[in-house]
Amino acid sequence: MSAFSFAPDIYFCASDGAYIFLDARADRYFAYTGDTARLFSEIISTDRTEQLSQDAERFTDHLLRSGVLLRPAAKAQPLKACTAARPETSRFEQACLLAADAKYSEWSNMLTALARSWSLKRMHSLRGVISGARRWKQNIPSGHERMLDDVAGLTAQFLALAPFLFTTKDACLFRSLFLMRFLAGHGIAATWTFGVRLAPFGAHCWVEYEGAVLNDHLEHVGGFTPILAI
Repeated sequence: MSAFSFAPDIYFCASDGAYIFLDARADRYFAYTGDTARLFSEIISTDRTEQLSQDAERFTDHLLRSGVLLRPAAKAQPLKACTAARPETSRFEQACLLAADAKYSEWSNMLTALARSWSLKRMHSLRGVISGARRWKQNIPSGHERMLDDVAGLTAQFLALAPFLFTTKDACLFRSLFLMRFLAGHGIAATWTFGVRLAPFGAHCWVEYEGAVLNDHLEHVGGFTPILAI
């Protein structure tokens, strides 16, 4: 166990010898590479501050002053990298094909999901959006698991109607938030995954269910390392 904890709403993952962070409080990403990555690795692997090298101690002081690290406290997060598995497959192409024959029976549910998603994103920072999405998922009654084919079918309905409600150029964050809320309205606890890559730096997010991506191609999301899964 590390001698330190993260400030709330900070998430990280390890990628290509570096550590990439999402600070949802400030809606920003940052990374430690090279020597700073080595020092951060030393910090998270020790449970006693006196075991740190002098360079690691100095870097620890910097992280404490900047609010990234905290001394262990009840509300702090453990220094644990995201362990979400990369998706195994994608149902996006199947859903796109099914969308061509969609019967447009989901207008009411789509409008409800759009209103809830737009209100959440408009009224809150990224931190609040993440918290709201977690609440949506937590409020889904247990014991209502659905078959992946059923979820792909509902995703097809979403893909058929979404172009009438918002532009396809809208950021992946809102598209995924909207899809997650639409599925939650059907009692489906889909996973909203945020991913990052280092060189060149990029951030992306998508929705998946039972290891299958619903709203993107596997080849695309496979280039990103999960940093947060809701």
